[in-house]
Amino acid sequence: MRNAYRVEMLEELRDDSRSLLRGAIDVHVHAAPDPYAERRMDARELVQAACEAGLAALVLKSHEYPTQALAWALDQEFDAIKVYGAIALDHAVGGLNPDALDAALRIGTRVVWWPTFDSAWSRDTFGRWHAKAEAIRVLDSQGVLLPVCHTLLDLMAEHDATLCSGHLDPAETLALVTESRRRGIRSIVSHATSFRIPLEVQRALTERGALIEQCSVNSFREGGDAAFEAIAADVRAVGPEHVVLSTDLGQAPNPAPPVGFGSWIERFLDAGFTTDEVRRMVQLNPAALLG
Repeated sequence: MRNAYRVEMLEELRDDSRSLLRGAIDVHVHAAPDPYAERRMDARELVQAACEAGLAALVLKSHEYPTQALAWALDQEFDAIKVYGAIALDHAVGGLNPDALDAALRIGTRVVWWPTFDSAWSRDTFGRWHAKAEAIRVLDSQGVLLPVCHTLLDLMAEHDATLCSGHLDPAETLALVTESRRRGIRSIVSHATSFRIPLEVQRALTERGALIEQCSVNSFREGGDAAFEAIAADVRAVGPEHVVLSTDLGQAPNPAPPVGFGSWIERFLDAGFTTDEVRRMVQLNPAALLG
């Protein structure tokens, strides 16, 4: 029944968006199991749905646990798609924890989210998630990166991992990306507009080699049209050559992530972005980001 539903929903997408979806890479997607949130489908169902849609790759994200072991197993099972694992440096893995990161990288983790729901910016701006421990910051009182951050970045550089800024504030993001650039680490600024990274900071980050991520999830919530317009305006200002479109989907009320990705592509096409610009944002830039 679920397979039939997914196929039916994919067929509702236009030909132009389905064409761009084939070969696309979703660098930010959620699936069950999840300890706190109800998810739209489990990880295997997600990968199968992505294969049906023709995606080239996806990155499994959890805020609470490293996903590399799960990604490895699914990558072995499905030949038509590349499945990447990730780790988020929140309290569930010990926060800014070199031991947890080292273990994750040693088994092939390629994507590292810095603190998300446990970051100070996320809690101050959007409220506390579920952790009771103190909010995580990456800068000291003088605005300098904490020493442990350099240890974490050294590990990432050693294993050729990709940095995602998570839910850090603009100053933290700029400092982290600046330092990662010195080490040759690929970086992306997570859901930049939705997490209130000002346009001038987005531009400064691209000058440091970062890509700017724009996620579809807010377009499926109340006020979704306004959210899209704000994102589209920032994409135009920054330039599609510096942008990655992803979904951040997987929530139970929202569409299956590949279907939502197709809808996200359609919105940009309808807003006047060219096929080549959208292809750059959903295929070429994500491929470069993952190395």
